[in-house]
Amino acid sequence: MRFRFSLQPLLDARERDEDEARAILLAAAHGAACERARAAALRAQLAQAGRAFVAASLKREPAAVRTALVERELLLAALARAGALACAANEGEAAARREFAGARSARRRIEVLRDRARATFQQAAERREERELEEARNLPHNAATLFAPSFHN
Repeated sequence: MRFRFSLQPLLDARERDEDEARAILLAAAHGAACERARAAALRAQLAQAGRAFVAASLKREPAAVRTALVERELLLAALARAGALACAANEGEAAARREFAGARSARRRIEVLRDRARATFQQAAERREERELEEARNLPHNAATLFAPSFHN
């Protein structure tokens, strides 16, 4: 006799849910990493623009100073947008991580039930086997007792 878990369809569904949650988490983590990298690149460009502004100021080049200021303002605005996007992406990643943890926990709870059911099944199989062995060991004694002359009196 083979072990069959009655909740196997539910376990399969929970495993699919966990796989989907994992895929969503990986996508969210990738998106958040991209947004953080974009923000870091803008910070590097902002530092470069700051150095260009200082160099233009020291050389007393008004056109270069205005260009550096405009570039710096544009980079500050882009950095603010990138920071907001990175924050939203981080929140999305955290939400996806919570969903994945919940899906993993739900799957694990069903696996615990499966493991308990399997242990119960194995214990019952061992008891059944032990009974059969005991009956096989007692068979000669039972046959002798059954056909003994005093048994039929």
